[in-house]
Amino acid sequence: MSEAIATKQPKAGKSWLDITRRILVGVLMFLAVVGFIVDVAGLVGMWVVRGPTYNGVTDVTATLTHVLGTVDNGLTRMNTQVQDAQQAITRVNNEAAQLGDKILANSPLVDRLSQRVNTDLGPRIENVRSTASTIHDAIVSFNSALVALNRFPGVSTPRLNDVLASVSQHAQDAQAAAQDLRTTLAGMKGGVVSKAEAAVRQVTARISAALRQVQTLINKYQTKVTDTQTRVTSTSNTILTMINVLAVALTILFIIYAMGLVLLVFFCWQYVRNGRFPSLRIAITP
Repeated sequence: MSEAIATKQPKAGKSWLDITRRILVGVLMFLAVVGFIVDVAGLVGMWVVRGPTYNGVTDVTATLTHVLGTVDNGLTRMNTQVQDAQQAITRVNNEAAQLGDKILANSPLVDRLSQRVNTDLGPRIENVRSTASTIHDAIVSFNSALVALNRFPGVSTPRLNDVLASVSQHAQDAQAAAQDLRTTLAGMKGGVVSKAEAAVRQVTARISAALRQVQTLINKYQTKVTDTQTRVTSTSNTILTMINVLAVALTILFIIYAMGLVLLVFFCWQYVRNGRFPSLRIAITP
């Protein structure tokens, strides 16, 4: 009798131990299933994020390229416009030389010089100012868009120099001096201004100085704009390559991890059903 009781106790103990093991393996299987779901969600999410990120870099690069093209074309165009304006200043000075130091009020020479300023010099300076304003706006747009590109780790593309943006200010200075020249000519017509030629040359010298500053900035920074364009393109290609490589690498890791979880679920399920893990031995038949 005592032997039967002793025999049942070990069997009962083994039964509870087996149930406990199966419960633990079942919990592990549940966690593996959850991990698999999370893994698949991570894989899908990674590719969902990759698309907008890739397109975002492409869009920013296109914007930067377009803006740099605007700056480069503007500098080239303004270079010609400054040269034309300087030639117009020479023509104004040549006509001013005919005025001499004394000029009669309402002199036809003053009228002709005023017409020269209004139809020749003035529009050319306005062209310089207009182009300079376009360049200034493009530089502001470029530096703003560049912030998005520089957010990527290891990326540090330099901004366009603020000094280049001052081209607009120098062009405005030239335009303001041109307006002062009109005021001077109006004073000559009223007989207020004496030493006409000197008065004209004093103002045209201010216009010429402002235009020379513009010319200096054009010559100094036009090559840098081209170099910046090359760097933006190179940086963009590097970022896009990194995005693709990272996406592929993570995809491989997610797949490997998912396969491991599937095998774990399979082994756990076999243990829960049969009370033992499936054998990994390979049977070799003679």
